[in-house]
Amino acid sequence: MNGQPPGNGVRRLSLRMGSAADVERFAAEFYAGAVVRPMGDGRDFEVGNETLAAPGFSLSDLWVTAEIDATVDPVENDFMIDLVQGGRMRMDTEAYGTVLLQPGDVGVLPPEGRFRDLAEDIDLDVVALDAAALTRWAGQVHGVVVDRVRLSGITPLSGAHAQRWAATVVHVRDRVLGNPMLLDGSVAVDEAFGLLASRFLETFPNTVLDEVARRGRPRTPALPARLVRRVTEHLRAHAHRPVDPAELARLTGGPARAAVAGLRRAGTDPGAVLWRARLDGVRADLRASGDATSVGRIAGRWGFVRPGGFRVAYTRAFGETPEQTAGR
Repeated sequence: MNGQPPGNGVRRLSLRMGSAADVERFAAEFYAGAVVRPMGDGRDFEVGNETLAAPGFSLSDLWVTAEIDATVDPVENDFMIDLVQGGRMRMDTEAYGTVLLQPGDVGVLPPEGRFRDLAEDIDLDVVALDAAALTRWAGQVHGVVVDRVRLSGITPLSGAHAQRWAATVVHVRDRVLGNPMLLDGSVAVDEAFGLLASRFLETFPNTVLDEVARRGRPRTPALPARLVRRVTEHLRAHAHRPVDPAELARLTGGPARAAVAGLRRAGTDPGAVLWRARLDGVRADLRASGDATSVGRIAGRWGFVRPGGFRVAYTRAFGETPEQTAGR
């Protein structure tokens, strides 16, 4: 179990603009038409953007110390989800009416129809999800095959949904993409897309959610013993890779969500199987490295994003600390 995952593909991008002319050029590049005005409090213009980009998604901190009144074409290739940290936004849309966003609010830039975006002194946490990847993921996990996930609303179903979205963004940004232990590749980075995709589909009204509700949630029977063994062996053999919903669907002949439920009803928790298999992978790699200073890097590569929790779990599982294993 010494699989070596490739580099995690995370890129860090940074942008700063500090003049009115720069902001005007920025607006002209990204908007169909825009008027940029100073805030009137004596501050200089500034546009800033710090982005962590990974396969299938990105997380950005975007701020603009100006008022922008823009006409925006629909965002077609990505779902762009804005969490407002400061300032305010107003979107007048053709497909979704008028949406007002203030600090703490969450909204998706309209994927259909041109819209007007009025942003004042805005500070946003922005998540971009690749639309094609999200559609494939929805089909593999929920068994709902569509040409594209479509939204019937661009704000969360409830305040609680908005809070859960914000918590998921913080987790992915700080504990996954922002974790220095994960710099040389990690299943956690690859699985972060699935975490964001799942939360997105739960948060905003969409065609996948509607279809799942229409079908209802029939009781999922326990998987037969032969399938339990087949899936368990697969998870253990491929623990060094992210869980692939398409593989679970292929192995069981049904959506990945049903496969997970069927395993649990059969008395097997796939999360526990992966957890132990990945601990075993860390142990094997630590023995091979013989380097106690490599503990954090190796644990991160196997997807353990919380150092304290990892150390406790490892010591309980093997009766020794990771450093003791590496030092043997």
